[in-house]
Amino acid sequence: MIPQLRNSRISTRLMAVITVLLILLAVVAGLSFRGFQSLASSANDLVDGQVRLALLANRTNQNAQIASQYLLRLLLTADRKARLPLYAAMDDALNSADQALLQFETLALQTKVDIDIVELQRLREHYGTAFQETVEQIELVGPQSAKAHFETTTEPELKALLAATDRLAVTLQDAMQAETKRLTELTATARQRIVAIGVIALLMGILLGSLIARSITIPVKQAAAIAAGIAGGDYTRELPPAGQDEIGSMLRALGAMRDRIAEREAHIRRIAYVDDLTDLSNRARITEDFLREAPSRGAFLLIDIDRFAAINKALGHAVGDDLLRGVAQRLDSVRGAHDLLARLWGDEFALLLCGAEPGDAIVAAERIRAALREPLNIDGQRIDLDASIGIALFPEHGTEFEQLLRRADGALRRAKQHHDGVAQASAADAEPSPDQLSLIGEMREALARDQFVVFYQPKLDLKTGRVSGAEALIRWRHPERGLIPPGTFIPFAEQTGFIREITPWLIRQVIRDTVNWRKQGFELVISANLSTYDLLNASLIEEIFAALVTERLLPSALCLEITESALMNEPERALRHLDRLAAYGIKLSIDDYGSGQASLAYVKDLPVHELKIDRVFVAEADHRPKNAAIVRSTILMCRELGLTVVAEGAETREEIDWLRHNGCDIVQGYGIAKPMSAENFDIWLSDRQVSNVSRRP
Repeated sequence: MIPQLRNSRISTRLMAVITVLLILLAVVAGLSFRGFQSLASSANDLVDGQVRLALLANRTNQNAQIASQYLLRLLLTADRKARLPLYAAMDDALNSADQALLQFETLALQTKVDIDIVELQRLREHYGTAFQETVEQIELVGPQSAKAHFETTTEPELKALLAATDRLAVTLQDAMQAETKRLTELTATARQRIVAIGVIALLMGILLGSLIARSITIPVKQAAAIAAGIAGGDYTRELPPAGQDEIGSMLRALGAMRDRIAEREAHIRRIAYVDDLTDLSNRARITEDFLREAPSRGAFLLIDIDRFAAINKALGHAVGDDLLRGVAQRLDSVRGAHDLLARLWGDEFALLLCGAEPGDAIVAAERIRAALREPLNIDGQRIDLDASIGIALFPEHGTEFEQLLRRADGALRRAKQHHDGVAQASAADAEPSPDQLSLIGEMREALARDQFVVFYQPKLDLKTGRVSGAEALIRWRHPERGLIPPGTFIPFAEQTGFIREITPWLIRQVIRDTVNWRKQGFELVISANLSTYDLLNASLIEEIFAALVTERLLPSALCLEITESALMNEPERALRHLDRLAAYGIKLSIDDYGSGQASLAYVKDLPVHELKIDRVFVAEADHRPKNAAIVRSTILMCRELGLTVVAEGAETREEIDWLRHNGCDIVQGYGIAKPMSAENFDIWLSDRQVSNVSRRP
């Protein structure tokens, strides 16, 4: 039965155990009922039979004695009238004795008690005869003669009857004791049987319950252990045999769950750690690998595919994806056995050279560039590639992955800007100081609290002597650190992308101030600088147009200054944005001319209106022939191209006079005025206007 139960459903097992227990309880109840019914019947027999017989025997004895007492009183009563009531009482006693004796005989026959009824009847008859004779002698011969008959005949017969009834009572008492003993033994036997059956039922219940509990708890514990293993990432533990019961269903469901979780985790792990396009490690995986390997020395190479955006745009994303897969295969083929390779994002890859020396990093970078220069054939299309690589060394440039990534990214940008192909991190790419980091975090709050202010540095028209405009320069009026110059926070605003919020604010403020000055009669053209990120930001162009329309300012009253370096990253996109600005009527100026690369090529194609000569050439041009030659040639070139020339950084009166004499259009610098707040610039303009009027003839 137990093996069958073990393979059955849990509900069936429980019903079987409950049924067995109920059957055992029914047996116990049945035996108890029968035993107690037998005891009750025996008790009834004892009460209804022997006890009543004893009572009847005692009643016969008592009534016989009462009759004898009345007889003695008759013997002592001489007056016949006085004896009449005694006769009546004596007759009642005798009748009661006879009735009790008659009932005794009948009951004795019914209960089949072993009593000599005939002897008792004989003694009663002898006593009755002697009693009657004594009564008759009282009336016939007198009480004295009857007394002698009573003493010699009636009293002995009475004593014999009383002795017989006493013996009968003793016999009945012994019989009752024997019956009581028998009932006690029956009770003890019944109790033992009930206890024994109860113990058996309890043991069977415990046994069956234990078996069922084991059949449930053991698989449940095994399932719990497997579930704990699943929670810990162990999907290899074997499941116990699953039956057809509920536990079996649970185990099969647990197995299915384990398999699904293992599949999903493998899928999630792949998504989390593997680049789906190239099957290389991704940034998260290489970061963890770097922490796990913890190399004491090595190099971090950040690899960027040159012209990938143009290739992707010209040939389509499908070709671009195939190109990235091909690059991944090339990189994988040239890396060392212990090097870590990953695709970080877009067309940027990272290679960790574990244990490499600085010289090894340069050699590896050139080997990578040589491998990538081999043309790729994608769908019959020959594609020539090249790459720019930034190198950061550890521990020299950092011991954490993010540090190395930032330092290598700085080196990569420098490699692209200088077209060097490979560049190594230097002091110029050092991490910002704690003070600078705190400023980065405070910039957003500063913008919300209007802590940024605009300073304006005047531009003087050398032909008319009139202030024709000013350059807007942002400052940060920090509540604790005072006035912070732009060189301290603008580079980090560009790195973090916050420049996208600062520049629109600056442009709107410049437009509002320009409108205010024009209402006062000052026909000024205010210049504002655009960074590389600004120039590539199409939404900023729309914001500038919208601000001009909102404030009702002519586009020609606004001049946007761009540096040559801002055109280097994505020149085609930058040129499209410049064309839109110029077409709208906004003036454009090339700032810091001469300090960048390929200046003439850009000047020839850009839709600019103005060119600013960098201060390094303007300074001391009045007595330095080389500086003078560069400034004269630039002015001549601009005159031929129809561009306005602005010389910035003029510090002395001699420099300003030299620039005027050599045909420079506009000058800007401390020789004219230092940058000042809008309020002070307003006052300065008013004072200069009054001064100019007073000097007129």
